[in-house]
Parts: sequence; C-alpha cells; structure tokens
Amino acid sequence: MRFVSGFPRFDIRRSARVVLALSLCLPALLWAQTTGSITGTIHDASGAVIANAQVTVSNTDKGISHTTPSNSAGEYLVAGLGQGSYDITVTAEGFKKFEAKGVALDVAQKARVDIAMQVGIASVEVVVEGTSVAQVETQASDLAGTVSGKEISQLQLNGRNFAQLITLVPGVSNQSGQDEAQVGVSGNVAFSVNGGRTEYNNWELDGGDNMDNGSNTTLNVYPSLDAIAEVKVLTSSFGAQYGRSGSGTVEVETKGGTNKFHGDAYEFVRNDRFNARNYFDDPTVPIPGYKKNDFGYTIGGPVFIPGLYNKNKDKTFFFWSQEWRRDRVALASSTIQVPTADERTGNFSDVCPGPDCPIDPATGLRFPGDQVPVDQNNAVPLLAMIPLPTQAGTRNWHAGFQLFSSHRDLRRRRHDCVFPSFPKRRATLGRADHSRSRRRHDGNRGDSFLS
Repeated sequence: MRFVSGFPRFDIRRSARVVLALSLCLPALLWAQTTGSITGTIHDASGAVIANAQVTVSNTDKGISHTTPSNSAGEYLVAGLGQGSYDITVTAEGFKKFEAKGVALDVAQKARVDIAMQVGIASVEVVVEGTSVAQVETQASDLAGTVSGKEISQLQLNGRNFAQLITLVPGVSNQSGQDEAQVGVSGNVAFSVNGGRTEYNNWELDGGDNMDNGSNTTLNVYPSLDAIAEVKVLTSSFGAQYGRSGSGTVEVETKGGTNKFHGDAYEFVRNDRFNARNYFDDPTVPIPGYKKNDFGYTIGGPVFIPGLYNKNKDKTFFFWSQEWRRDRVALASSTIQVPTADERTGNFSDVCPGPDCPIDPATGLRFPGDQVPVDQNNAVPLLAMIPLPTQAGTRNWHAGFQLFSSHRDLRRRRHDCVFPSFPKRRATLGRADHSRSRRRHDGNRGDSFLS
C-alpha cells in the first residue's frame, strides 16, 4: 500500500494474493494440531559443545524451513513440526558444514538428533542419511507404538477400517466383537488398552477430538486408509496434553499436499458370484446376495495461480479424498405370524373356541359361525400389504431380509499453507470433514431368499 496525495493506494495484485492465502488458511486457526519436534546437542569430536551454531530444519516437499541457533550449552530445539521427512543442516565457524537428509519424524514424536561437527572449512560438507542418525526417544516418558504408512497401505483389513490397525501395538486387544469391521453408525471402537475400559480411550484426528461423544462407541469420521499418513497409539505414561482419557490415546495423522501433484483411485469389491457354495447347502436354494463396493480417490498438490500466486509452488498445498461404501448384504432371516387364507376372509374357526377367538364387541359373544364380517373400506386395503403364509397350514411367513447400506465415508479437504512473510515460515493447516450413512431394510429384495 502506498500513499498518493494523502490517500492510500492499494496494490491490487498483492492484495489478491493476501486475500487468497487468508481465505485458504484461516480455517486452520480453528483446528488443534498434533505436532512433533527435533532437538539435540551440537558438539565437536572431543565432546565440547558448540554455541551459536546455525541449525536449519527443512521439508522441501512443503516449503517449510526453520532456522535456530544453538544456545550456550550447544542445544537446539525446533518444535511445531508435522509428520514427515526433514533435512537438518548445521553450520558453525571453523567447522565443516553438516547435513542430515531424510530424518523421519513420526506423529507427535519428540526426536533427539545429536550432531558431531568436524573441524574444517565451511565449504566442505559432511552429509549423512537420516536413517543413519541415532534417534533415541529420550525426550518423553510415554509408551507408544506407531503404525506406519506402509503398514496402513499394505496390510489386508476385513472391512478397511483403520481402527483394526491399533491391535498391532502391544497391550491392545479388540473387544468390538466384529469380525468384519464396520464404519459410520455401525462402527465400534471397543478396544482395550493395557486392560483399561474400552470407553475410556481418546481418539483424535489431526489433533481434534474424533469420538462420537453421544454414543461413546463409534467415531465421527473414519478416514479412508488411502488418506492416512500414520497412526500413533499411546498406551501409558503420556503427557498432560493428552488429557481427558483414562486409558489409551489414538492419534491419526492424515496426508497433506506437497509441491507435486499425487493421488490415486481405487475400488475393492466383494460379490456372491465370487464365493464358492458350501458343500452342505441345498443346491435348489439360491445363494443369498452379498455385494460390497468400497471405492474412492485421493488427490493432493500445490495451489497456485500462474504468474500471480505461488509461482514456486512452495507456499500453499491441498489434499482431498472421497470414499463411498455400498453394501447389499443378506443380513438375517425372520419368521413372522400372518393371517391364514381362511382368516383373511373372516373365517376364524381354526382358533375357536380358544383364547384367540374373536369376540363381537356389541354382544360380548363369539361371532355366529366364527365368521367375522370383513370391512371393505379398512380391512381389505390392509390385507393387501400383508403376505400370505409361506408354510401351508400355518401362519408362518419366513423371509430372508437383505440390508441395503449406502455410506459416503468421507469427503475431506486439507489446506497446508506457508506464509513466507511470517517469521521462520510457519505453516498453518486447515481441515474439513464430512461423513454420511444411510441404511434401509428392503423386504421386497428379501423375497428372493424366501424358503
């Protein structure tokens, strides 16, 4: 903004960039984050600490860079880091430049990376791989287990529910009673952590409460497996920031956008046509219908306007995933008592005399000949909606019901924004989630399973 003749003059191009960045990133202020940190001590070959060494922690995929000096004790700390891979660069006067590439940071991890500098000129670099840097957990007392992205994408799950994965952590047992894990209103997160009560667990999605506090048995949102980056399960001795829970805490970190576009599309299918018939099944009875479709997609990448905003694709990113689940399953069979063919015409001689024999309310006696007059205006329309018995000589109507379920499991957008004009290029994140379930019983479809 400039002043011309005492009046402010706005730079339209710059204002447009500011408005775009704020519109994308302001929702982040409403969401808590699950972040980690990298700390350590910088020393020379003799073990003497090095003060005022410049430490830079960066993530090139998301354009994040934090620089901080080591203190008089040679210690450094870079906090507020999301899950991902980071490069650590250290420079100090009289020492060779040190660089550790690909240091992996898990969800909410407090990693310690101590660095030994070598005497030399700054133009000479000492480069090590992040996997070779010792990262011993000495900064926190919590006992926890992490389910990596590779395990999430490659392990076979009956029902594709991420909650099943937490049983990989020692001390966790599944008490849900579901062989095939469900999601939505039918979901069940009854898992016992170290013998604790199943309803005392704390479930968080990207740092926000994800528990359905109304039922206390399911979650508000079940993210798609393809949208989850990592899952961390804290079983005991965790910090006060994970309050409100008397048992375990499950932290789910979703994927985010990077400076390159990436995504996938998928469908998982189960169908009764793929199933073999049980040897003892009656070959004349059709196999109950069993059809399940789980399909969706993910896409993520940079947000930019050519020549106007984010030209280097290192400031603003997005990630979007959407998944649908559609089930058509023979749920159960049921036997219902319905009127016999004679009773539909008003003839109740089969139950008279007896406790079920109709009584004329006008006289208090049985109807003549146990024949009840049929009301053409009221009874006949109702009888049209009641089926005949499927077993001759009885009132039994036996049918197999089929459950039809349409569940849009997740519609999600995630903005990862970096403000370059802010100190240390701090990143802010925003998310929005939507989940909808719909179920119905269709008796007409169940007619194909009559027996």
